[in-house]
Amino acid sequence: MTAGIAFTLPAHAVPTSADIVATRIQLAPGEPPESSAATPTASGTTPPQVPGGGSLLPPLTSRPELYGQPQLLNLHPLPPALLHQGPWGIFNTATAAAAGFGTVGYYAVSRWAEDWSSLRAARNHIDWADSLKYIPFNESGSVYLTLSGNFRHHGFYDQFAQFGAVKRSPSYRSTLRFNLGADLHLGEHVRLYGELMSGQAGGMNYYGYTGRWRSKLDVQQAFVEVRGKLLGAMTGIMVGRMNFLDVPPYVSAGSVYPTVPYSWNGIRGYAFWKRFRVDLFDLTLTNANPYLPFHDQVGYRSRLFGAYTSYAVPQFTTFGKKSQVFVDAFYLGYLLASSPIPKQGGSIFGSQAGSTRRDAPGMRIWGNAGPIEFSAGGMWQGGYFNAAQNGPSRPVSAYGFNATLSWRFARWWGKPSIGVQADDMSGGDTRKSATGSWGNFLSPWVPSAYYFDLSTDLGLSNIIDVGPLVTLTTSTNTSLMLKAPVVWRNSVNDAVYTSSNTFYAYRPRGGAYVATIPQGSFTWRATRHITLSLDGEYLFASHAFTRGGATSGAYIQSNLDFTF
Repeated sequence: MTAGIAFTLPAHAVPTSADIVATRIQLAPGEPPESSAATPTASGTTPPQVPGGGSLLPPLTSRPELYGQPQLLNLHPLPPALLHQGPWGIFNTATAAAAGFGTVGYYAVSRWAEDWSSLRAARNHIDWADSLKYIPFNESGSVYLTLSGNFRHHGFYDQFAQFGAVKRSPSYRSTLRFNLGADLHLGEHVRLYGELMSGQAGGMNYYGYTGRWRSKLDVQQAFVEVRGKLLGAMTGIMVGRMNFLDVPPYVSAGSVYPTVPYSWNGIRGYAFWKRFRVDLFDLTLTNANPYLPFHDQVGYRSRLFGAYTSYAVPQFTTFGKKSQVFVDAFYLGYLLASSPIPKQGGSIFGSQAGSTRRDAPGMRIWGNAGPIEFSAGGMWQGGYFNAAQNGPSRPVSAYGFNATLSWRFARWWGKPSIGVQADDMSGGDTRKSATGSWGNFLSPWVPSAYYFDLSTDLGLSNIIDVGPLVTLTTSTNTSLMLKAPVVWRNSVNDAVYTSSNTFYAYRPRGGAYVATIPQGSFTWRATRHITLSLDGEYLFASHAFTRGGATSGAYIQSNLDFTF
């Protein structure tokens, strides 16, 4: 397993643990109402009972693509039949969002974060795929193999892609991805994980298929992990190639849209105590070029290092409801061999090539106080920018703040969460000299599309945004999210950025207001293995932005996932 992740979002409207247990689990015959039969132990002493032998659907949070969406704080444990988390105690709150794996529900964003050891007891088998999740190799069952797989299709429609910067409109893109993973546990202290992945992309009038949009079959992850008790903590170390999600979603979310997610190489160590955890890491981004099978390399042009810590405040009661708050503190450092910045260029923004180092301490407080679900965080970025070809160096001083606040109306239909989201990410000033300080907040590894902008045409750099956010559970296996951020530039002397921290040549004329982006996302958990969703938005570009050359347009995305 790994450690630590933090979401900067309010709670997502998914069925609560109590809802799922009530609708999907029956009490065993003769068992008193206050005792639940839906809590089997790892040894499987009490299996879940399914009404009429029907399907036991996992919570919607186990859809991997929802990593960046708000997560409901699940204060009541689900049975292992629905939830496959590790031994992380209070940090399994919020579908393990607090533990650092991405979400870990029935399935996880990081497939190695799933714990299927409860299948050691045959009575806990409820699905045809369970025979692939626990394959024992010794009599005690301590040596076993877990197999996993995923097939994903994403379809994209862009009316005017990237505010018209891509002159192929309308554009229809189609991407396919499949991956197969094997998780070999050699007792309780050692395990090996390996994963193969391949991705393809096509369509009509498509654009931008470089880098991780297309990939021949290659090793996406391959690492060894050793863990055990040390100084009273569950401690572990991972060495090899792995995904990494222990950063806020406005820094990275593992990448939702490019066909192949980010993959990192290096070392990380973690430790979990009862109410405190720490994660230390030093990683470099995998180089997916050239476009040949089994040619991915350990990259050295992007490096991420630092530490993430989280403290779980003791539970308390607010408005008669259980409450849980987490206080996170972290330091992120990154080195980028290529990180161009804008420069003055008349009616457009030109580009100054160069490299950068960022040193970013930050904090975040998040959780729930009864029906109030909130997150407030901030980080400062220091470091430097070095212009290419031995150009001058300039210091960096940037910041980012984000906050969400919502109220969960648990007694209303759909259990809606109604609130507001706001962000303030600093921008630079192209009027400064070549050695003057640079103030643009850098978010280089594609923030979560579900956090801010579904199309990822706008990035979390040089912006101030605020807007309503509504999430609700339309049924036990469907959910709906609606939001409408209004966006301004933090600095009118800096460019408008995309999600990958590249920037538009468009130079808005006449003000800071950039766009309003009403958007919605509907998700349907069709079966335990199949999830479908439909996302859409309209990007209303401001008058100042359109005067600079931008174009308003629609964006629609369809998603199909098959997972085992």
